[in-house]
Amino acid sequence: MTNTEAVEADIPFRAVDDIGLRVPYGLTVDPGIEAKVKLFAGIMRAAGIVLAAREIAADPSNKLNTVLSLLKVLVFGRAQQTIDEQIAAAPRLGCKSGCAWCCYQSVEVTIPEAILVAAQLLDPADPRRTAVLANVKAFRGLDERQRRGTGAPCAFLVDNRCSVYDDRPLMCRAMMAPAPEGCHAVHAAALAGKPLPLVELYAVAQYFILGDQSGFRGILRDMGLQDDLVELTQAVAALLEEPTLIERWLAGEHIFGPEFAPPTLEI
Repeated sequence: MTNTEAVEADIPFRAVDDIGLRVPYGLTVDPGIEAKVKLFAGIMRAAGIVLAAREIAADPSNKLNTVLSLLKVLVFGRAQQTIDEQIAAAPRLGCKSGCAWCCYQSVEVTIPEAILVAAQLLDPADPRRTAVLANVKAFRGLDERQRRGTGAPCAFLVDNRCSVYDDRPLMCRAMMAPAPEGCHAVHAAALAGKPLPLVELYAVAQYFILGDQSGFRGILRDMGLQDDLVELTQAVAALLEEPTLIERWLAGEHIFGPEFAPPTLEI
């Protein structure tokens, strides 16, 4: 079904053309798949803004909880459907508990995803809080290749497992590979300063999850909230150091500038 057909069939839909759809590196997009990704993203955007308006009208002070609930139930829920479908169809899935080769790179997130993770680090004695602040200083000014070359893992990786797994960002959920050897090869090449090899990923599933990301960004934009993508560690550190950022963001302020943008990687 095309986007036009969806609207004509009275399926709630709001296009994400103003947000755009990101395409996984190396994926040749099939027009039929692109139409489905746009459709699902548009349906999510339309449903989300209706739900948000209803909840906030009932309780204007509940804006943050409304946004985070939409993220966890609607957005993460939709992404989980994609993950479940991929797991059921994949001839092999190398991702499993204890495999963390993808946890040595920057992670791009929406601002609510950063807030969700930051909420787990409110205890000043939490060692992950110290690690986040240290990582920000160590990675400041590095491009993605240089960041990977440090060999330092994500601050939330504890004992080779994600310590925020239930609240992990969409891009972490989207990293699905048939074999861990390819992910390890990328990590080893980065440490050695060599060109990064291409790694086989389930890119179509990732594309659908990137569509979920666009749909959620559309909801935020419709709510008058900054919807830019930011780098997880930098954003979490800023939120921990300046808690008033959340209230300012909820008030419609643009709290994160270009310096918080995720670094790009040239293969």
